Amino acid sequence: MKTLIASLVLALTVSAKPAPAQTCKTCSNDSTPAQTAILVHGRGDTPARWDSLVSYFTATGRGYVENTNLFRIDLAAYCGSNGFCSVLPGYSATYVNESYAKCLQAFINEKVPCTTTCPAVDIITHSQGGVMARYYTRFLAPTQSPPREVNDFVVMANPIGNGITNCTLAGSCTGVNPEDCPDSTFARKLNGVSPEGDGSNDETPSASQPNGPINYGSVVSSGDKTVVPWCTAYFIQNPQTQQGDDLSCSRSGNYSLDGDADQCKLSNVMHLVIPTNSTAIQHAYCTMNED
Repeated sequence: MKTLIASLVLALTVSAKPAPAQTCKTCSNDSTPAQTAILVHGRGDTPARWDSLVSYFTATGRGYVENTNLFRIDLAAYCGSNGFCSVLPGYSATYVNESYAKCLQAFINEKVPCTTTCPAVDIITHSQGGVMARYYTRFLAPTQSPPREVNDFVVMANPIGNGITNCTLAGSCTGVNPEDCPDSTFARKLNGVSPEGDGSNDETPSASQPNGPINYGSVVSSGDKTVVPWCTAYFIQNPQTQQGDDLSCSRSGNYSLDGDADQCKLSNVMHLVIPTNSTAIQHAYCTMNED
């Protein structure tokens, strides 16, 4: 009898647990975006990766005008490199991604100037661009003078949710690969894992913003062969223990999605195609423009 009762309790507990939210968002047009949006491409790539997204965002009724409230950084032209292989000249830093984050900071401050205050921005990223932008959002934007808030933040195929396991992806590229690996010192700092991080063990920090928390979103794809394992591109709870080399993406119960983020799963979409996918684009738009 005790065994039966215990089984019933376990069944009720399991059935009461909400399923992980992996549904891509859809919404109506919003003709008055609250913040300027910044688009950050990935490693070895160009701003042209965002052509489809820009066409969608700037269509009639969606409220965006490129080079007015929608900007895409060109990492090769603006920062001097898009390889993420070494610290950039003029942007000294402990980490390669920190150096690129400082370049992103300069770009945003130029395109969305500060006076007595800094207007808030939204950020959409792809691949390695998500790493530098997360560093900017967590460490640089709130500590600059005057501080800047990032209100909405979307990553697509983010390689350092909890580290990728193909750490030799770039061949001769040095410096950045160890930062992308599971449990690297950089990943621990970025994810709030002590001793490098602040001890919050949280990928989605936001509570300290005066005007409200950051609205996070992610897009992942089971067809992503660059970010391996693909499910590490989600925002995941407990980054201290749920590292990329611990995850089995075929079983959602093997990892816990972070409830602070709108999470979107695509099926069998390749890494470079993800930011051109219509579902991914709409998920980003809705995450940014629908409370």
